[in-house]
Amino acid sequence: MDVLEKQADRLYDDKKYQEALDIYLSLAKKYPKTEKYSIYCGNCFDAIGDTSEAIRYYKKASKLNPVSTVSLLALANLYYNNEDYENAVKFAHMIVKKFPDNASAKLILGNVAYCQRQYEKAFEYYNEVYAQNKKSYIALINMANTCYDLARYVRAVDYATSALKLNPASVDAYIILGNSYLELNKTEKAELNLLKALDFKSDNPWIYNSLSRLYQKSEQWEDALNFGWKSVLFAGDAQEAQHINFGYLLYECVDEKGPDVAVSYAKKWQEAYPKNKLVQYMAAAVLEDKKTKQADTEYVKKIFDAFAEDFDETLIGLEYQVPQLIAEAVVKYFKKDFWKKTKYLDLGCGTGLCGQMLKPVLGYHTATGVDLSAKMLEKARAKGVYDRLENKEIIEFVTQDTGQYNLVTAGDVLTYFGDLKKLFEGVAKVLNLGGMFVFSISENMFNDADYSITPSGRFVHKLDYIMALLKKNGYGKVAQDRKALRNEGDKVVYGYIIVAEKSMIIEK
Repeated sequence: MDVLEKQADRLYDDKKYQEALDIYLSLAKKYPKTEKYSIYCGNCFDAIGDTSEAIRYYKKASKLNPVSTVSLLALANLYYNNEDYENAVKFAHMIVKKFPDNASAKLILGNVAYCQRQYEKAFEYYNEVYAQNKKSYIALINMANTCYDLARYVRAVDYATSALKLNPASVDAYIILGNSYLELNKTEKAELNLLKALDFKSDNPWIYNSLSRLYQKSEQWEDALNFGWKSVLFAGDAQEAQHINFGYLLYECVDEKGPDVAVSYAKKWQEAYPKNKLVQYMAAAVLEDKKTKQADTEYVKKIFDAFAEDFDETLIGLEYQVPQLIAEAVVKYFKKDFWKKTKYLDLGCGTGLCGQMLKPVLGYHTATGVDLSAKMLEKARAKGVYDRLENKEIIEFVTQDTGQYNLVTAGDVLTYFGDLKKLFEGVAKVLNLGGMFVFSISENMFNDADYSITPSGRFVHKLDYIMALLKKNGYGKVAQDRKALRNEGDKVVYGYIIVAEKSMIIEK
């Protein structure tokens, strides 16, 4: 037995997990009441990616030795790593119930809370671990990171500094220090710590990203773009967040300094990632490519998935007016005889802001929301204002849907389409005669084109183009109001809230 076990141990250490597993399985079969063999089998199954078998063997081990934390901790970690937070918490709590001072279980509970953005709760768990052991580096670094996310930057600095004393080569500590000092406007200290992190980990794209933010904040655009470019090079195609950040950096550079410097980076960005649709679209926007007629669906999905968690709060900071303006237009112009039987369609519903505004004033009969972003739809579902939610591209939806609606809204959605022909045809198809299409557009004040892509990735439209397209598809003009829609940086974005009635059926 000892010889076989040692052989299996060596194979496991050499990462020959399947060969090690075969031996451990034979030992577990021969000695079914020996806890460690079930744990070893679980470890091997976990290593080869067979989660269900790993769980089965860890649970078997926990039954063989109910007072042991090894198998319970393995289960908690496995569930946590697989983002099954409910079960991770369940098994971590089982450990804490038996052994209240178990630091590993508390760290898992803290990590789950952190991943669920329950930062105060996460901090409490990390702090409990630290209170038990003042030399716990992992507790200190996690507290520092959590304080950063809570915008408690001074405390983040204190904890990260303490973590560095325990681990002078901690890249994470230097990154937290750099980012915290950046938020505290202590630029020199931020730069010093981020460059120190780079000394230890020169291929970490997030360090380059932080340095890029630092130089952008200091209006050192050449350095900002250089470090931003390095962040996407080290990220490759794997980290889309880096590409999104770089795309917005290029846009902000154009907005602040003009296109000259940003254009060269946009071109080589396109060349470096020819198959990355997000890159191709964001670069095309910076280059104001006239051949681009609508936003890439993958781009829209990924952008809004990325921003879904904080979307509503972000819009408050932008003084976003569109849902309220649409609701006001509906109340003013929507035919009263439709109100009690209204079938409502919200295109590009996002987190449900238009639906939320209209529910109290219309009390609509049924409401359908459509959006590309599954994560935005999760937020909309939580508001409880829709009877049906569809995770689809909106032109595809209106082309295929057989429902007939009395009211269709599209709040700040057409800004991701240049050519609106197919969309307006599709809406006309699903809109009842006499029904209304209420939507917003951003005003094209930049050139004479019917529509034009801007470096932000959004389209702007000429009012004449919109009116001609509505008329062609059987809509009668009811109202158009020029309004301030939102802010972008320190600029106000103007556009129109348009109310169009379907006044005739156009045969296609």
